[in-house]
Amino acid sequence: MFKIKNRIPDLIICLILGTALGIISKYLDTISVDGSWWTYILHYIADLFTRLGIWILIATIIAAYSKTLIRAAINTFMFFMGMLISYYIYSAYLFGFFPASYFIFWGSLALVSPLLAIIVWKAKNNVQLAFILPALPMGLLLSLSLGMGLFYMNLSYIEELLMYVFYV
Repeated sequence: MFKIKNRIPDLIICLILGTALGIISKYLDTISVDGSWWTYILHYIADLFTRLGIWILIATIIAAYSKTLIRAAINTFMFFMGMLISYYIYSAYLFGFFPASYFIFWGSLALVSPLLAIIVWKAKNNVQLAFILPALPMGLLLSLSLGMGLFYMNLSYIEELLMYVFYV
């Protein structure tokens, strides 16, 4: 019995996943709430996909479960490039314009993603670094979920806090 995962390279799977999630997240941006429970759920998912936390969690999972350090970097990069290109091509198709400045900004972050994937992979596969390196994505998720001031702490997004707890 053959498995599809053994036939298709990981980078193609990550590219397809990123492309699909890019199209889905742009499509969800176009749905308006008409009062039905279904559109409320879709609007909630669209709101979740517009924030950074879910993409950090997905990239962390891709990098951590890649077999080698190089695969972690390539898989994460392919995921983000598929997501980014499909999102902005679909946006250009829907609205007739291509926001180049946004594409360049998010594209530059996608270029940095292999370095961050290497950090995640090393944290998972090195016992000494496992105490220090996970603090980077965990700290980012925690800062996205909590608003802090001198004398207060506010829970901004419970979803990012749940992602933080999942990450721990």
